[in-house]
Amino acid sequence: MQYAIALALLLLSGGMQRATAVEEFRLGGTVPWSDWTGQNIMVDDVSNPSALQPRELKPDENLLPQLGPWYRWKFPPATQFRSGNPRIWRGINYLRPRAEPREFIDGDVNTFTATRDLSPASQEFYTIDVGTQVPLERFVFYPPEGNDPYLQEPYRPNFAFARFELSASNDVQGVAEEEGNPSGAPYQPLDRLLVSRKLNIDAIVELTFPLQYLRFLRIRFFPDAPRFEKFALAEMEVYGRGFPPRATWESKVVDLGRVVNIGRLHLAASQWRRGDAGLTPAPAAPVGTAIQIRTGLDDTPIRYHSYNDIGQLVEVEESRYDRLKQRVWPWDPPAVGWRGPIADDADNWSFWSSPIRTSGQRPRVPRGQYLQVRVNLQTETLWDFARLDSLAIESLPLLAERVLGEIAVADDLHPPGNVAQVAAGVRNEWVYALRAEFADDAQAGFDAIRVLLPAEGEFLGLKIGESLAPAAPDSVVFESQRAQPEGLVVYLAEPISAAGAQQLRLNLATTIYGASAHFQAEVFNRAASDLSQTVEGGDASAELGTDQLRVVATGASLGEILADVQVQPAAFTPQGDGINDRAEISYSLFRILAGTAVSVEIYTLSGRRIWGQIRTGQRAGRNRTFWDGRDDRGLMAPPGIYLARIAVHTDQGTFAQVRNLALVY
Repeated sequence: MQYAIALALLLLSGGMQRATAVEEFRLGGTVPWSDWTGQNIMVDDVSNPSALQPRELKPDENLLPQLGPWYRWKFPPATQFRSGNPRIWRGINYLRPRAEPREFIDGDVNTFTATRDLSPASQEFYTIDVGTQVPLERFVFYPPEGNDPYLQEPYRPNFAFARFELSASNDVQGVAEEEGNPSGAPYQPLDRLLVSRKLNIDAIVELTFPLQYLRFLRIRFFPDAPRFEKFALAEMEVYGRGFPPRATWESKVVDLGRVVNIGRLHLAASQWRRGDAGLTPAPAAPVGTAIQIRTGLDDTPIRYHSYNDIGQLVEVEESRYDRLKQRVWPWDPPAVGWRGPIADDADNWSFWSSPIRTSGQRPRVPRGQYLQVRVNLQTETLWDFARLDSLAIESLPLLAERVLGEIAVADDLHPPGNVAQVAAGVRNEWVYALRAEFADDAQAGFDAIRVLLPAEGEFLGLKIGESLAPAAPDSVVFESQRAQPEGLVVYLAEPISAAGAQQLRLNLATTIYGASAHFQAEVFNRAASDLSQTVEGGDASAELGTDQLRVVATGASLGEILADVQVQPAAFTPQGDGINDRAEISYSLFRILAGTAVSVEIYTLSGRRIWGQIRTGQRAGRNRTFWDGRDDRGLMAPPGIYLARIAVHTDQGTFAQVRNLALVY
């Protein structure tokens, strides 16, 4: 564990002053990133040990030996395989290779496969998955050097491949769903045919194609009887230029030594460009760095399973799992002594946080003793890249051992299936129950609660204590950030602490505009707002029966993007008297997870546009804008009937509605 004390804060709670150390776990700088590398997908953590950057492809460097670990199956049974790890496999599905296919991509010409009796009917083709899209332009393969010991003839050119084709794809799902069977599978090229050659005499084959982003490559050697009976392959090589559009690094599990809250992330990132002059800073380069965090209460985010004597899944320790038999063939039994599936530990580990892109932000993750870090480096060009020079993660003391929360609709506290369900687009009253648990008096407690609402909300009331007596808050503050959930902060008159009240209940009103919503919340002490703690879903109150913070929306409106468009008043009079001087145009957006653009335009009945605006970053919820009766030039439009057109621009297309309005003066 490598973390150091960064600073000390004074936390005031219940009139008591407490000194609380804020610690940092650091990566980069004097702590090499490679010391903590768990999974690496096209990230270079070696060239500059103090920084992370995408791996650069160079036209004279074979990419394949630089990657690893390699897996030799399409669906590897190995315990450590993760999506994004490189693979190479023969055939389509479940085919045992006649040799170890990883010998063909290890960069060693002395490891090879050779045979003199290969059947012309053999499905001799190999698929390479480099794990992510990379810019490629050349593929090379060749037989080994030296002579065949049986025929006493050189491998080159006598074992050359007379006919072959190379195809490629970026379709992960399509490759995964290819049909096959255990005894053999028909060959199908991938969706992008790069090279096809029917007559070849070269022992060393070099195939070039336009530079392009590719993930999967498939080489097929066609039968050419009787000559094809001789088969020898030593190496396959892949070459490219530039940087991949996305590179991902994931850390090992970090033990922080005790259960803590995660504070702010402090990151130092820079932008670079590869040009004729070498590497140069490029502050305006279209690149990005995103950091995600997840926390856990035990030392592994993975659960390992085997089977009992009736074929049911049972959890086992990783050490025992490694000793079990691997299920390789479809007919391998789900029985005692065999490996079962590997799954995420959702009980003891959080989901990955939303991406953090700027220094000083705090990921919304629950308390934990263990954490993992995921770094995504992105670029929109071949020659630009982002570099992460250092990362520091604050760890903060617990305000309480844990804070549990659950939410339910006010008129249905015990819903069927323990899941609150409401109609989308309909305002509801909600009961939000919270309960704090304390290990000792040293845990400072809190006197403020921040709740993130799915849309604009209303505070209706507060109850505190075992008896849940009505209480007046010190204040209620509404926060609204663009492209972020609505925030509601309730400041308490008395703190929640080990020595005082430990339960509270909020009554709120808000609307759900998506298929579901998660009422995230955090508690903090107003004297040190940086020291906050995430509210965890759980059994916070016996009077509520959901034990969770997620709710589900139903109704026909979920099938819509734009709905409930209104213009008020229907006739407005922009005379400057403060009465109906402008028209309010309001609308509801559904299923918009990220900010999108909405255009609001005014047309004459003849179809001539006179005014408009584009509002970016619009998200699900109730939105509104105003028209004051003036055109794009700032001149007052003549009285009459006009058309208001509201259009939502999404990746799935444009959704628009039109309403009438009247301008009168």
